[in-house]
Amino acid sequence: MRHPRPNSWIRALGLLLLLFGLALCGCQTIKQGLTDHLTHWNMLGQDALEDPIKAVGGDGIVFTPNQDSRPLNRKQLAAADPETLVNYYSPIFVQQRVDSNAQRFPYPPEYDMIGQAHLRREANGKLKSYVAGPPKVYAIFKKLPIDGHQHVQLTYTAWYPAHPRMKAIDLEAASIDSCVLRITLDADNAPLFYETIAACGCFHKVFVERWVEDAAKQTFGPPENGKKYSVERTVKDAIAWDVAGVVDEPREQPRRPVVFVKAGDHKVIGMGSAAHLRVPPTAEKHPYEMISYAGLYAIRVDDSGEQAAFFDMDNGGKVRGAERNQEKFFLSLVGVDSAGQPRADDQIKMHFDESTWGDPTIYSKYLRLPPGSL
Repeated sequence: MRHPRPNSWIRALGLLLLLFGLALCGCQTIKQGLTDHLTHWNMLGQDALEDPIKAVGGDGIVFTPNQDSRPLNRKQLAAADPETLVNYYSPIFVQQRVDSNAQRFPYPPEYDMIGQAHLRREANGKLKSYVAGPPKVYAIFKKLPIDGHQHVQLTYTAWYPAHPRMKAIDLEAASIDSCVLRITLDADNAPLFYETIAACGCFHKVFVERWVEDAAKQTFGPPENGKKYSVERTVKDAIAWDVAGVVDEPREQPRRPVVFVKAGDHKVIGMGSAAHLRVPPTAEKHPYEMISYAGLYAIRVDDSGEQAAFFDMDNGGKVRGAERNQEKFFLSLVGVDSAGQPRADDQIKMHFDESTWGDPTIYSKYLRLPPGSL
């Protein structure tokens, strides 16, 4: 019989103490400390693009759009229609793969495969969401006002069958996991910055274009105390955003992003541009089909002619049957609604529900974006 390692218990005890501290005093400092405890990990640098499989540890899968596109310049991008933009920036996912049977807590290797959203009806009559089959990525095109100007945002969601148990006490282990990428474009439909998040609202990260960071440094000076990048902002009485890296991109001819994803918990561990990507010819590649996110609201239920949403629309748009009961219980102490449970894109909240994923006013509050970038 395996026994939890002492370090796992120590980390779990520290997390519980932080949670109880939150419940007792609601202190913003403790909230920030808990965020730091849960959401800081090492990121791959831009050199990972030179050999992405080696960068993720020597074993990985490259999920690519099922159609390539010729490079477009800024003038062409500015005139591009929504379908062209969605296709042009559809991401490449470099999924780390490990020998899952050799892990301390083994799990099926298919848990690290992007799949298709499905629905079935359980014996008790309830609908249950699940992920299986060929890889599909679900896309959203939006045009909305940000800081007084119209901007295109492109969102891509990849679903995984599960978040496996990764440690002795793993509050996040449950069926269905996700990786969400959102790209905010400038006036010429070239990328300004990228955000990644899980569909439950966890693990929010920001990656900015190199020129944006350089302009922020020229405008605002060096990074604020405790920050790595000039574009980061210290926010009083709120959880600060984590800018996890910069993306080196040919500004006059940007390409689709490359997202590096960790095995098991599916955290994003790096971001780059396909302009610099060099995939080894022997790498395992899987083309994915990209479809509209709207399709998630009309999925055919297995073995029936019935259609229903992947999300329970009578319960805040949460993915059916994907509860994280332990995480839900502990974070309910600080007022977080169904912590860890994936939900529809327009229902995602971040940082202990302090901000809403779909709120276009959040950027000027949490980032020091240089004048003219928005």
